[in-house]
Amino acid sequence: MSPPPPGLLIDLDGVSVHVLDEGTGPPLLVLAALGSNWFDLDPLTDRLRGSWRVIRYDRPGYGMSEPLAPLDHPSLDGEVERMCAVLDAVGIDGPVTVVAHSMASLYAEGFARRCPDRTAGVVMIDGSYVMVPWRMLPTRARTFIARRLDSVVEVVSRGLGLRRRSADLRPRLLPVPPEGVDDAQRQWAAAVFGTRSMVRATLIEHATFPTVNADLRDLRRRCPMPTVPRVVVGAVHGIRPWRRYWAWKQARYAQMLGASLVLVVGHHFLVLDRPDEVAAAIAAIRPGAADAGG
Repeated sequence: MSPPPPGLLIDLDGVSVHVLDEGTGPPLLVLAALGSNWFDLDPLTDRLRGSWRVIRYDRPGYGMSEPLAPLDHPSLDGEVERMCAVLDAVGIDGPVTVVAHSMASLYAEGFARRCPDRTAGVVMIDGSYVMVPWRMLPTRARTFIARRLDSVVEVVSRGLGLRRRSADLRPRLLPVPPEGVDDAQRQWAAAVFGTRSMVRATLIEHATFPTVNADLRDLRRRCPMPTVPRVVVGAVHGIRPWRRYWAWKQARYAQMLGASLVLVVGHHFLVLDRPDEVAAAIAAIRPGAADAGG
């Protein structure tokens, strides 16, 4: 019998959300990328919890969190409210440093702009920055297509037996941490990675990306970023033209946020691929450390 997952389950507006609260020090809220579960942040958390109080949670449908109601979908306002509710649930009402990977950077920026009094710093890890926004279909149509695609994926996965091999597929799809994958990560990957709940949550959250981005762009016009330390950590890899383009784009992102820029040679999943470099960038804006700019 598998042991219970780490952390606790908290009821937030009728949805059971899986929350982990580890370490001691200034509070740090870490948000996982699109399609990520709590254990994808283990290598980074292991390097942080000696000097930070690290809070992380699975968004609905991921990890051990329940999915949203059948016709609900993620939104910028909804996720910012969930971030506040998670912090309230663990007793943090003061400023917190927010660290966000990939698409979660939209939620982190929304939080910082809407809740400046609760924001002590912001770190974006290879964040999603859209310079030319697009939205061809309304949200309802995109999420409808995502749910139909989820059904197709489920049928194909069952037919090919992919679900049974999901734990073996994970290290082929994602980077392996420098120290390798431990037994706990293997166990939870086998239990969680590739489940229908995770696949559906990923497809639906991806479908809502244009709307979340549009809402954030509107928020940018109304609410400035708070005057706190801000850092963009960009991943550079691949052929030289792509590296140059991505470094330029992350520099534009940092400029828009008024943030300092740290470029790391590694894949998009820096939280797994280069956790030491990411932890160092976060440590630079820890209260009491030298100002990281912004």
